[in-house]
Amino acid sequence: MNEKIMKKIENFGGKYFEKYLKNKYDDEKLQYNWWEALKFFFDNSFMRGRKNKLSEKYRNFTVRCLEEFFSISEKNLEESYEKLKSYKKFFDKNQILDFKRRKGIKKNKNCIKHGDFQNEVSEKNPIIKLLTVKNDKVSKGDRLPLNNDKDLIMVLDTLKFICRSDKTKNIYLYLKRKIEGSGVKEAYNQLIMISYVGDKIACLIIRDIGLLNPKLINNDYEYVFPVDTWVKKIAKKMGCKKENKRYIKKFFIEKCKKYKIDPLKFAAGLWYMGTNCLDLLIEEIKKIGYIYPNSIQRR
Repeated sequence: MNEKIMKKIENFGGKYFEKYLKNKYDDEKLQYNWWEALKFFFDNSFMRGRKNKLSEKYRNFTVRCLEEFFSISEKNLEESYEKLKSYKKFFDKNQILDFKRRKGIKKNKNCIKHGDFQNEVSEKNPIIKLLTVKNDKVSKGDRLPLNNDKDLIMVLDTLKFICRSDKTKNIYLYLKRKIEGSGVKEAYNQLIMISYVGDKIACLIIRDIGLLNPKLINNDYEYVFPVDTWVKKIAKKMGCKKENKRYIKKFFIEKCKKYKIDPLKFAAGLWYMGTNCLDLLIEEIKKIGYIYPNSIQRR
């Protein structure tokens, strides 16, 4: 029974690739276009323990603001990158952390909504102001300004990261080369150095790079296996005895090896199930209706 379920989840991973990666990203373009690479990164880095649609609104606002502020387009990628680098001093997260210390705000508490944040932080930093203050031109139905400091610090740290050197300019290419040259673990370690890019987000990013580049990753699968509440529930249903992330990863990876299943596709399939569970349920109900047309009757 477990093998059939595992194979089904792997198939969902194929659907994930077709729906979310194949038509949206081009590996070659991601490698030469630093802006496309950064958008690829943000597509995953905003996915943090909340509804995907809300995360997408924060991501869309951030991308749109940066695009307009730095005049980013296909025609002027180099000029816009140089302009981005000229603002490096404003990518310092310590301005936010110092404000929290001064105000006695705990590390895990949001400081953006504090009454003094705008005057003491935003007005002194054009990038923080850009990302946190409502802009009628940019703030539309599918875009929301950043209203929590975790997202804000993550964005600042990421911008600082890509401005470090020519090697890090294109974050997608940098990570791909790290995987090729130093291994998956090293790419993972580089990612988690960025503030609020923890295990889950790092695994999401590496997993998608692997799916876009078949044969790139063939070991260290624990670094491509994001574990969230949904994955924990599935693991429990399939006989996993512990809720520890490391144990769950090991549990699934061993089963993938046993049944000759692609761990990357399986990991993507788990995510696909969680995001599309209602649609998948309706599909299965329709199948039952087609196979047993007389079994579904009005009561």
